[in-house]
Amino acid sequence: MIHYTLPTMPTLHTIPLLIEEQAHLDQACEIISTYDQVVIDTEFVRTNTYAPHLGLVQIAAGDTIICIDPLADMDMGHCWGLLFDPARANILHSGSQDMEVLWYTCKQVIQNLIDTQVCSALLGYPAQIGYAGLAKELLGVDISKDQTRTDWTRRPLTNAQLKYAAEDVKHLGKMHTILKQRLTDLGRYEWALEDSRILCNTNLYKPAPDKAWQRLKSIPFLPVDQQSRARALAAWREQRAVNSDKPRGWILSDKALLNMAEQNPTSLTALNGINDLPQGLIHHQGERLLNVITDANKALASGTVSYEQIFPDRDKDKALLKKLSAIVRAEAEKLGIANEIVASKREIQALMRGEDNSRIINGWRNALIGKAMTDAIG
Repeated sequence: MIHYTLPTMPTLHTIPLLIEEQAHLDQACEIISTYDQVVIDTEFVRTNTYAPHLGLVQIAAGDTIICIDPLADMDMGHCWGLLFDPARANILHSGSQDMEVLWYTCKQVIQNLIDTQVCSALLGYPAQIGYAGLAKELLGVDISKDQTRTDWTRRPLTNAQLKYAAEDVKHLGKMHTILKQRLTDLGRYEWALEDSRILCNTNLYKPAPDKAWQRLKSIPFLPVDQQSRARALAAWREQRAVNSDKPRGWILSDKALLNMAEQNPTSLTALNGINDLPQGLIHHQGERLLNVITDANKALASGTVSYEQIFPDRDKDKALLKKLSAIVRAEAEKLGIANEIVASKREIQALMRGEDNSRIINGWRNALIGKAMTDAIG
């Protein structure tokens, strides 16, 4: 059993840093249950898989820091229940990937999230500032990055790994306290909570084969027959990646997918003539790919699906994008924060396309720029 005590971080409860036995996990849960706010981080591996694989869960509850081994033979149910309890606030930094690995592990996510990267961005720090960078800015603390490429699913874990993992939650509570006070003084802490809780939507993390085509930005600009085939192939690729737990690019490259959609192959011979399509895929999945393409063609011909090819008016769109971006930039300058925190280019373009779920016209952004943006679009 590995014991490790962080310097200047006294532990009030006698349990090991690394939790890999049920009795110690039960004791840790007792400690967590006494706090209405805890700090969380996770370590995971996603090198050769579709889904992230959880390797470690770090929690700071008051002055107690624990690293829970989710691969050990323990019942994690009570622990997950405590973390997913909406009455308990969970502080994370850049939490979207942690939320994703939690969803794949538990099919649930944290419901009461405070993201310190979100908090810091609303104070004018770089939008994507990392934990180490923010710790240096707020506390003058240097955080080692010597374990960033480690395999967190390999056992046993080393003392160096555990020290690194513990550091990831050691300072975050203090950092949140500073950020919260500064945001409260500016009247922006509720904005941070609002933006943080957007990340609690489980639909952000669930595989969605029917929406996989959205990863290929060129598809809406293709002729409708190519769109139909490309969407169907993207859905097939996504589902196969999920089922095999392999990266989607290992299943089929974007280039090969679009080449198939364009060329509309109807035979294995035609498939063999498509650039960037691996022979192994043709051998094992060729008939299935042809069926996907055939079904997509039939669906379009029968009217089961319908699509519209976008023909952008580049001059008009460019002028409108410039006008809307100026509104965002002016507000960002008033607030002293990055333009993309007020509204990213992608969000502006989504609003231009008529999407009504944009953050721009919801929440605190709507009060600042929503009406001006929608009026400008007309």
